[in-house]
Amino acid sequence: MRPRSITPRTAPVVIVVLLCLGAGPVSAAQREYSGTETFAAPDGTRVVIDSASVDLKLRTADVPEVEVATELRISGVGEERAERFIASHMPTTEVSDGRITFTINPGRMGFLGLGTLTARTRLGFLLPSHVTPDITTTGGAISIRGDLPNASPLYLRTSTGDMDFVGATAAVDIRSASGDARLELFRPLETFFARTSSGNLSLSGGAREVHADTASGSVWMDNLSGNAEVVTSTGKLTLAWDRLEPENRVVVRSDSGRIHLTIPEGVSPRGSLRTIGGNLRSDFPGTVNDAGDTITLAGDGPEIMIESASGDVVLEAGTWWGGTSSEGDSSTD
Repeated sequence: MRPRSITPRTAPVVIVVLLCLGAGPVSAAQREYSGTETFAAPDGTRVVIDSASVDLKLRTADVPEVEVATELRISGVGEERAERFIASHMPTTEVSDGRITFTINPGRMGFLGLGTLTARTRLGFLLPSHVTPDITTTGGAISIRGDLPNASPLYLRTSTGDMDFVGATAAVDIRSASGDARLELFRPLETFFARTSSGNLSLSGGAREVHADTASGSVWMDNLSGNAEVVTSTGKLTLAWDRLEPENRVVVRSDSGRIHLTIPEGVSPRGSLRTIGGNLRSDFPGTVNDAGDTITLAGDGPEIMIESASGDVVLEAGTWWGGTSSEGDSSTD
């Protein structure tokens, strides 16, 4: 059977050009561009987006095509430079079998002129749920809303832009230099991979397997249900599980950040907790060595290995509704 082609359809484009007199002998120009395009997207289409410093907003819907909306506006500069700004921020599109690639490469605009400069660039995507996005920015923020069940993984990469995902997908792969990442999930991920230099990570809604590595960013994850390996140099680590099976393994390491883990009460963990310069606390049975820097857990269930060079380490028993055994009960005599 011949593969289905992916063909773009362009909607009407609106371009507004306003010239206004500036304070000097050279006129200031205002340029606005607003346009949409649609692209056929059969099942399994990969949507690759590289938007440099432009902010992205994506949303899934019950639609058969990819729709792209571009809004550009600049004012307070010379006419020639305003034209250059619009031209350089227009996305280019490459369509091939099973893949649509959108690229914005504004490059260096140089000195844009004196006076009041206002520039706005927005790029939005309405996506069918059966596509797989692959997104890269340098400084642009990424915002995604919706269900992407075929994305395994959903790739999100940025240098300094923040990332925000509310919805569901099979797996997520995040790479960031300093941008923060926040995920609010409707169902647990099968796998979550994240590597950042200084950006913070936040995940709620769960994952069955986690690999996260950050140099100085803090990590907060809730509703986990399986293996995890989380490493940081100076960031604070706060992790909580809804479920841990005897065959699961959890490894958490930090040079100086505080580590706080909450696992379900009734679990019988084995492994060890160790810190050189911090304090140790565990709600689970175990023995403390003579130096007082290591607790060896006495259970026969999932393996928990926690190590911090100078931060405090807490292993807490909790419940799925957020209560902990350390809170005690509210009964009175």
